[in-house]
Amino acid sequence: MIKLDSKIPSGPIEGKWTKHKGDIKVVSPANKRKLDVIVIGTGLGGGAAAASLGELGYNVKVFCISDSPRRAHSIAAQGGINAANN
Repeated sequence: MIKLDSKIPSGPIEGKWTKHKGDIKVVSPANKRKLDVIVIGTGLGGGAAAASLGELGYNVKVFCISDSPRRAHSIAAQGGINAANN
């Protein structure tokens, strides 16, 4: 029987995030090139995240599926934001 490890910190829910931040391993600047970061989506947010992580020295891989080259969620969201502001 395989037991799945959800990696949820033990203890009361109020202290789980604090415990996680205290136990997490920080990435050394010397090890950044050893890590591959996968960014899902290349909209405004995904593109900005991929560019920022690349500038910080991480190996960035971007994954995107587009059913239409003329239809992007970032464009649709921008139109919605403009409509709400006007």
